[in-house]
Amino acid sequence: MVPKRDKNTTMRVAFVSSPARFPDQILLSRGIKMMESKNLKVIKGRSCSVYLSDQEKARELEEAFANPEVDFIIASRGGHGSFRLLEYLDWERIKQNPKPIVGYSDITALLLAIHFKTGIITYHGPMVTVELDNDEKSLENMLAVLNGEKVIHFAGEREAIVPGKMTGRLIVGNLSLFKTLQGTEYFGSLKDAILVLEDVGESRESIERMVWGIANLEEYEELRGIIFAGFTNIRNADFEEIIEILKSLFSDSPFPVWIGLPVFHGDFPKLTLPVGAWVSIDMEKGVIEILDDPLLNN
Repeated sequence: MVPKRDKNTTMRVAFVSSPARFPDQILLSRGIKMMESKNLKVIKGRSCSVYLSDQEKARELEEAFANPEVDFIIASRGGHGSFRLLEYLDWERIKQNPKPIVGYSDITALLLAIHFKTGIITYHGPMVTVELDNDEKSLENMLAVLNGEKVIHFAGEREAIVPGKMTGRLIVGNLSLFKTLQGTEYFGSLKDAILVLEDVGESRESIERMVWGIANLEEYEELRGIIFAGFTNIRNADFEEIIEILKSLFSDSPFPVWIGLPVFHGDFPKLTLPVGAWVSIDMEKGVIEILDDPLLNN
């Protein structure tokens, strides 16, 4: 079982890994300095300095989980390719050494697979060369949650397709990677899930296909809610067109469906959300409360 984190938990040692693309070294240095300014000791993985094979990246990640000196793991960046590590990971070794791993975008493949294969809570949050090189607020948001904060407040534009509060198990990630993992051994049940999905650089047609797939999930009726956090750099449409697609597919949903949550690609402070944790979400008030898992209390 994953140990519970509380207000007395303090993250002191971070391991930076590059499971996807190779990071910009200047941005990496800036991000590490920002982390060190918050009294974190930062261990830089070899994947941040030299090009490694997928097998070597997988070993590095496993060793970071197993290293008792490391409190949490954070990705340097996303890009492409983290899904290729999945077949090489020793899932039992990771399960026996649970700790937070943070990232988003392409890192969704790791966040979801690690959660579904081991039960470990992973974290959809900022990355070292993408946010932490210049965004102190995203770093503070991340550390607050990793250190045990149970209430997350957020602002920003949001719109209800089907209004209402949501309580369920939070499954957060990049829509393209979510769809990539579906149907594989690295994916699991969505019963009682609240989906939070985002994407970047996709076409109108691609987004429409993927969200149609969400509306036709086999477990659709068992979901507790959906939040389409945001879609940026859409290749041949504006966001208003995507909103109309979402409304046409989800306006009759039996659970709340919303648009807008600051966890997508873009230049703004990002929330850190626990993937696999039970939460209560009040979109109107802008509050997410992290709850105890009801299955552990039965």
